[in-house]
Amino acid sequence: MKTRLWSLFLMSPMLLFGAGGIDKVNTFMENLSTALYAVGAIILTIAFMWAGFKIMFQGQTLREVAPVFIGGVLVGSASAIAGYIIA
Repeated sequence: MKTRLWSLFLMSPMLLFGAGGIDKVNTFMENLSTALYAVGAIILTIAFMWAGFKIMFQGQTLREVAPVFIGGVLVGSASAIAGYIIA
């Protein structure tokens, strides 16, 4: 019985030191979530700018640049959804 109490007494400081790792993981996941939101917004913005350039200056129709719009929305929203799931 004494050895069990003694081992529990020696293990408790180790368990307390291990609790600090959760804060690091939470901070990392919050940073990752923010980065994923930012990447999604950047990809969506670039896709819309590229398609707008094609329509305005190269005379393409909306039908010709629709795949770019759809791809930008899918990739941008996938990144934002991943950020939401992580958060």
